[in-house]
Amino acid sequence: MPTPKKPKAELVADKAMVELLTRKVHAFRTAPRPSKDDFTYIRGRGSYALYGISHARGQLVVLASEPTSADFAPYVKASALGQVCARYDHVVEYRDTGSNSNPKVTIRVWELAQ
Repeated sequence: MPTPKKPKAELVADKAMVELLTRKVHAFRTAPRPSKDDFTYIRGRGSYALYGISHARGQLVVLASEPTSADFAPYVKASALGQVCARYDHVVEYRDTGSNSNPKVTIRVWELAQ
């Protein structure tokens, strides 16, 4: 009996899809707080975040939100990304390695390898 293949993730090459999902993540991250005096932590707005996108449901699900790259590393290993891509249409990896005054944002969009 052959062993089942493990799901693998690959970067999305379609620039229009990457732009669409980048805008969706940006809209989520910049949405106003319920109250201007509310300074509670909002999950998904950390420096390192991973989002699952389900197009049929119109969902953006926060899968991980971590303050440091070391805390975030287990979520973006090849095996972990493959498993998550098997559950969602796309997975968006958001990394901001800059400062508050000088952000350096990197966004990668992943999908299940065919």
